[in-house]
Amino acid sequence: MPVFGAGVNDVEVDVKGSIKDQKSKEPLIGATVHVIGSDIATVSDVDGNFQLSGLRDGIYDIEIKYVGYKTAVKRQVKIEDNKVTTLDFELETDNRQLADVEVVAKANRESENVTMMEQKRSIVAVQTIGAQELSRKGVSDAQAAVTKISGISKQEGVKNVFVRGLGDRYNITTLNRYPIPSEDPEYKNIALDIFSTDIIQSVDVNKAFYSGTPADVAGADINITSKELTGAGKFNISVSGGFNTQTLSSDFQRLDGVNAFGFANRTQPGENLDTYNFRNSLDPSRQNLQINQSYTLSGGKRFMIGDNPLSFFIVASHNKNYTHYEEEVRNTTTSGTISQDMNGDISKVETSQLAMANLEYRHNRKHRLAYNFMLVHATNESVGDYLGMDNDYQSSDTYEGFMRRQQTNDNMLIVNQLDTKWQLSKLFDLDAGLSYNIIKGYEPDRRINNLVKTDEGYVPMRGTGIQQRYFSELDGKDLNARVALTYKLKDRFDHNSNVRIGYMGRFVDDGFEAVEYDMSAVARTPFDMSAISFDDYFNQDNFAAGDFLLDRQNDMYSVKKNIHSAYAEATYQFTSKFIANLGLKYDNVDMTVDYNVNKGGSKGSQDIKKSYFLPTLNLRYNLNERHALRLAASKTYTLPQSKEISPFRYVSVSFNSQGNPDLKPSDNYNVDLKWDWYISPSELFSVTAFYKYIKRPISRIEIASAGGFLSYQNISDHATVAGVEMELKKHIFSRALEDNGMSRLTLGVNGAYTYTCAKVPLATDPSGSQLEGAAPWIVNADLTYLLRKGSNTFTGALVFNYFSDRLYTIGTQGYQDIMENGIPTLDFIASARLGKHFSINLKARNLLNSAHQLTRKGNETNEDVVLSKYKKGMDLSLGLSYNL
Repeated sequence: MPVFGAGVNDVEVDVKGSIKDQKSKEPLIGATVHVIGSDIATVSDVDGNFQLSGLRDGIYDIEIKYVGYKTAVKRQVKIEDNKVTTLDFELETDNRQLADVEVVAKANRESENVTMMEQKRSIVAVQTIGAQELSRKGVSDAQAAVTKISGISKQEGVKNVFVRGLGDRYNITTLNRYPIPSEDPEYKNIALDIFSTDIIQSVDVNKAFYSGTPADVAGADINITSKELTGAGKFNISVSGGFNTQTLSSDFQRLDGVNAFGFANRTQPGENLDTYNFRNSLDPSRQNLQINQSYTLSGGKRFMIGDNPLSFFIVASHNKNYTHYEEEVRNTTTSGTISQDMNGDISKVETSQLAMANLEYRHNRKHRLAYNFMLVHATNESVGDYLGMDNDYQSSDTYEGFMRRQQTNDNMLIVNQLDTKWQLSKLFDLDAGLSYNIIKGYEPDRRINNLVKTDEGYVPMRGTGIQQRYFSELDGKDLNARVALTYKLKDRFDHNSNVRIGYMGRFVDDGFEAVEYDMSAVARTPFDMSAISFDDYFNQDNFAAGDFLLDRQNDMYSVKKNIHSAYAEATYQFTSKFIANLGLKYDNVDMTVDYNVNKGGSKGSQDIKKSYFLPTLNLRYNLNERHALRLAASKTYTLPQSKEISPFRYVSVSFNSQGNPDLKPSDNYNVDLKWDWYISPSELFSVTAFYKYIKRPISRIEIASAGGFLSYQNISDHATVAGVEMELKKHIFSRALEDNGMSRLTLGVNGAYTYTCAKVPLATDPSGSQLEGAAPWIVNADLTYLLRKGSNTFTGALVFNYFSDRLYTIGTQGYQDIMENGIPTLDFIASARLGKHFSINLKARNLLNSAHQLTRKGNETNEDVVLSKYKKGMDLSLGLSYNL
């Protein structure tokens, strides 16, 4: 029986060798090696090496295929018993579009060459970053990955990214093309840093849209493709450790109630509040020597069932990271007078576990069935002590006080995806699939305590909401279904023409509940500020004595969102150079939010029921083999987030946010024009111009009030977004060395200028404002040196990022805008592969240690007031990997 891609551990190897680029001598990862006339095949590994087994004595023809390269065939290869035949191939680049690259490319999208060739042959403009590039740049998660792409930045204090100046609500996150729900009620999209590079094969950023894209988007569809097995089998184990320069030996505080794996104690008191019965302590513990750590295990295998391959791949990891910093926290009145001036000492711990498994079966090379499972558990815990002045501390002539805020976010995502593709005939293909996601998002026992300075010393502050414990739970279920039938058309060229009809459905059922326990202080017992202990005050004895009162209130909302999408699109290759894609999509949206909010809100319901007709157009014209023009135009929409249309109030250190039930969806009109110059299979220069017209844009604004509230509004009749993006990947030099070695220095640069404007009637300056989170200038650059000799490889990279000052919150009713000041960052990443099995990597991040700042001008002084300022410190880590 033929063995597909069998390795040396299965049977004796008959043929082995290597596959490289003819010009650069760079190994080609994932090239297909096929014995003509048989089912025996394999793919090249990370070093370009391959092995074939299962051949009987005889003469064979062996074929090599790789995306973007001319097919090579070695004829009359003689195989003899107990002898290993060695074949080395050097492939020549081929700029022609290949019609049969889908299977090869899908299996090997970790390679930079493959992802670039996919971009080249795509009708729709897409930017892709694969696992190979992620490793080279020292990227640890999907969030860091997308910020290496032009026009994308991360706003400090906000979980998700901004694309072309458009934030969380205007983007969508998908996993293997299925939408993924958020684990946090404050956000529409799941936090991208949940997806570690251990599970990422590639990340696609689609800024131009087509009918098969979910339509609730204006910035980008960020699609994460999960890793799967390439080759016959693999096994990897990795361990790394490190530290943050200002965290390693700090006086670090750990809140009570979270175990070593990040699982939090969520136990609440019983219904009877006659006793004070909380499981977790109000007093954090102290620890020293905070060591960051990461452990990863992955592996997979391919088997044969008859002549059909069955493969599986699994990944499991555990990570823990510590952060400690000191922060300046301020707030002002509309005139610029300081109303809050405190210094904070913050300790944070991030703990996560990840498990992923996928199973794939291919039948007769025409049918594919795949199941993908993923479980992600991520916990963020923080303790913040703040000391200083705040106008809320009115019990004191000095308005001085102390606040301790302890918070845990304990989130879990479970993903189940079943996907199938059927080649029904030479003309018809059927794609179908289901995805069922479960989200559990907990914020268990958030603890906020305040002391106010008096002549007696620091005593518990009185009032409602001053001393509180808070528990919230998000329970989300998200079902997605899709099916598409494709009919292939004859076009006399590359057989790219087709007509497709399809359906996508998304059915969301979320429930959110928050319980707040208000511990109103009565007794003015002074605290020892050298050893603050809130447990000495808030305990059963003092509760029984009447030193404080205990009250409870519940807030809740539920979301039901059903979106039915039907679409039809046609792709036609008019000439050898010109291809077009035209689509029309119908979306029926039915979204209902029911809420019962006791604090600052009410009981009610909000419905959004709308139907949309959404045309899309994508054109590609190849000027020649290396130059291509793309034009894209589309209409999409943006729904308000659930928490934005529920009057639920969220409390943070400086600001509180509250939803607005009167929000309306936005309509988005998008146009892109892109020029690509493919200098070589691994070199690129591109320029993109874009324009967006957004009706009824939604944004966060600041409302002048004693509580300092942020809210959400349809801030204007319309907003405009326009800009230019540039990307360059170029080898400064590339030299072949002895023993098939190579030396290469590569420069990567991308930048974007983005103009955003909305005339906001409620704004202090109604003449025009940037959009929230929109940085006018973004620059990313990396300089990478690669040295390969034999089986040893060294890679070193300097990675730079800069974004300019950008709007954090629109100021209204006398408040000026809050601005986030731009900062540069610099990382150094180095890795060495020693032989076939061992790798060492060194990462030094945030070398410049720039200060993160929020500022706002005062109306009377016109001077910048720093509202928040802190430095994160440098992160250093060293890792070891073993590959088999």
